[in-house]
Amino acid sequence: MPIQTLTLSVLIASPGDTAADRDVVEDAIRSWNSDHTMRRKVHLLPLRWELGAVPLVGQGDAQQVINEQFADEADIVIAVFNSRLGQATKRAVSGTAEEILRARDRGVAVHVFFSDAPIPRDHDPDQLAALNAFRTELQEHGLTGSYMSADDLKAKVRTCLEHDAYKAGDLSSDEADRSRPGAVLRSSFHWETEPRQDNRGRIKMRRARERLRVENLGDVAAEDVALEMKPVGEGHNPEAVGELTAGRIPPRSFVNFPVALDMGTARQGTIIHRWTEAGQQRSEEQTISWS
Repeated sequence: MPIQTLTLSVLIASPGDTAADRDVVEDAIRSWNSDHTMRRKVHLLPLRWELGAVPLVGQGDAQQVINEQFADEADIVIAVFNSRLGQATKRAVSGTAEEILRARDRGVAVHVFFSDAPIPRDHDPDQLAALNAFRTELQEHGLTGSYMSADDLKAKVRTCLEHDAYKAGDLSSDEADRSRPGAVLRSSFHWETEPRQDNRGRIKMRRARERLRVENLGDVAAEDVALEMKPVGEGHNPEAVGELTAGRIPPRSFVNFPVALDMGTARQGTIIHRWTEAGQQRSEEQTISWS
């Protein structure tokens, strides 16, 4: 039986040295669809220039063609950088930068991630310098992300998609035939940094007040909330400082659960949310990054 869904297009923006990372982002999008589309009636459509652009001459430069064909219509932009910024256009320091800045000016959700993995030995120093300058420029206007591995990137992209898709679904309830109103629980890892003096008298920054935040993005309170953590890959769960339960999480509010990480903590974890809603038991899983 056909179902009506709200479709959100997701532009995967990146320079040429990130083909593997683009695959990771697309896999995260398709994984999100597999987990959520049937139940939430929201579908994410990945857009990639190497797959979606139609060759066309005489109507502007290559980046203009990409912009007009689909980049300027994207509802969400996920951008990833490794060691290159990319080739400059007539309007921006690179084609990827142009897509990011145009999307930002349109007011859509833009998530930019920079790889913190070891830099390839054959990298271009000029490109790396240009990339670092662009990263600094973006950080003056918002929050950027980083990733160390494919699994790390996938977990962080999933978190972004869950935030954007549910927000768009709530705003477009007339267009999206939502399966039901209700609680929508989403977890994220938070911490602060504070200066500490080591045994040599040097001041170093360290994490403090580490916590798992569970937010209710829905429009109904979640009652009798219980959480379960499972490690993804090598390592173990963070230590929960107290019970992972809450009597009630009202709509558009959150509860913090203190946790403690150590050197053996897995880089990602699965959070299983269980709660009661209008007398019915609900549960949902989410993968998050502990870094």
